[in-house]
Amino acid sequence: MNHLRVLDLRQCPITVFPKEIFQALPRLETVYADNYKLCCPVTLPRGFNVLNCHAPSDEVSSCDDLLRSNLYRVALAIFASLALLGNVGTLLYRFIFHNSTGNVGYDVFVTNLCVADCLMGVYLLIIGVADHRYRGSYLWEDMEWRNSGLCKTAGFTCLLSMEISVFIIFLITTDRFLVLRFPFSSFHFRKRSAQFTCGLVWLAGVTLAVTPCLPMTSHWQFYSQTSICIPLPTSRVDFPGRKYSFIVMVVLNFICFLFIFVGQVLIYWSIRATSMCVSSTSKATQDITVARRLITVVMSDFVCWFPVGLTGILATYDFPISGEVNVAMAIFILPVNSALNPFLYTFNIYLERRRRAREEERVKGIICQLKVAKDLPQVDVKE
Repeated sequence: MNHLRVLDLRQCPITVFPKEIFQALPRLETVYADNYKLCCPVTLPRGFNVLNCHAPSDEVSSCDDLLRSNLYRVALAIFASLALLGNVGTLLYRFIFHNSTGNVGYDVFVTNLCVADCLMGVYLLIIGVADHRYRGSYLWEDMEWRNSGLCKTAGFTCLLSMEISVFIIFLITTDRFLVLRFPFSSFHFRKRSAQFTCGLVWLAGVTLAVTPCLPMTSHWQFYSQTSICIPLPTSRVDFPGRKYSFIVMVVLNFICFLFIFVGQVLIYWSIRATSMCVSSTSKATQDITVARRLITVVMSDFVCWFPVGLTGILATYDFPISGEVNVAMAIFILPVNSALNPFLYTFNIYLERRRRAREEERVKGIICQLKVAKDLPQVDVKE
């Protein structure tokens, strides 16, 4: 072994190995491997040129850190803070200050959407804490972290949050369409029916997220495939359970967003028809305002999910997807909806209140002018 110059370990599933595994090979010049950890400087002989060690780099992690770039850490911290603080604040606002008008169902849907988006913040927080915990020594903690219960819990939470968010946005679109298109019909979501439907949605989401953990699918090691605990179908690396990931995250979500897009088009035409016919009534005005607010939220979700679906389809047809693209999907694209949704609601509500306040001030000003004009003395004008 002292004379070994070239070592080819490709298609050799090495995941656990001792430190300084190649230190006793003084003449080693070239290494080929499938595991990036075998090319870390700490495992190679002294004086070895790292450029001569050929292994696919990990898309997220490095030899030292779970998140290999400070940019990833900053983005994760920002999205985690926005998702947690924004959604918790929105929930507190809805429970304490928001007064629901009537027995409507969309308030129930919006509250459940905030809870689902808050779970995404919990997932990001777990990944951030794990990155801090293994800083500088991740190479030797990688398998322990991936196979830990906390990593599986994080992956379960992420997938649950994504799917619940998609389903509830679909329900919100359906509810707004029914209210605007059939305003006098009794076939609307009321509070009880909305709560029952949300219960079914959460049951469906839990089923989708727990399926990879069942005994018949446990060999997938689904949530242990990557260091961020969620295997994306856009990854360039094949893994067990990839078809399931593709069906859930691409096919199912694409079908939901197709219905959402059609529903938004129908809502747009309903808004135009309603504004021309019954825009004078307060109820119609309120429904139109809510519909416009939700259109903003739904379109932002659609724009964010489109890259995931597109790259997933391209990857299925063996189109090469760079690792940087997959990192962008995991760190920058998936959490953005959960981070922005509560602020979209708050911003729209703030604008609506400002508009109402200006309208009330204008009406008060007109009333005051009329009173002043009425109290003025009558003056006869003679020719």
